Amino acid sequence: MANRDGAVEDLRVGLREVSRRLQREWGERMPDVTFAESTLLSAVQAHERATMVDVARALRIDKSTASRQVAALERRGLLTRQALAGERRAQLLVLTRDGTDVLAAASDSWRESIRQRVDGWTDDELSQFVRLLQRYNDHA
Repeated sequence: MANRDGAVEDLRVGLREVSRRLQREWGERMPDVTFAESTLLSAVQAHERATMVDVARALRIDKSTASRQVAALERRGLLTRQALAGERRAQLLVLTRDGTDVLAAASDSWRESIRQRVDGWTDDELSQFVRLLQRYNDHA
């Protein structure tokens, strides 16, 4: 069991380092949008008809936090709220052209960063890493 405990500790340290590196690199690569803002924009894009509740649920944050983040993105012109037919309170969240462009630039930047980081890995190594990461993330 000690070997497994050591591996779990190594994983904890490794994940902490990944988190720190992501935050640092994000600020360098995307100074105009925070990681949290990009994540919210991605959640809106991922839902065909995203509402505040959808976004909060997808990001596992409370609705008031999502609302504050949406308001900030709306002020910056990265998304808009539209009335949702048949709903008095719910609003549809829609990316603006600028929001779509920011999200595309962020995605392109991250793909390039990942490509550089896995340069030299075999296709099998990359596939195995993807499978294990998906398995890890699916256990939420």
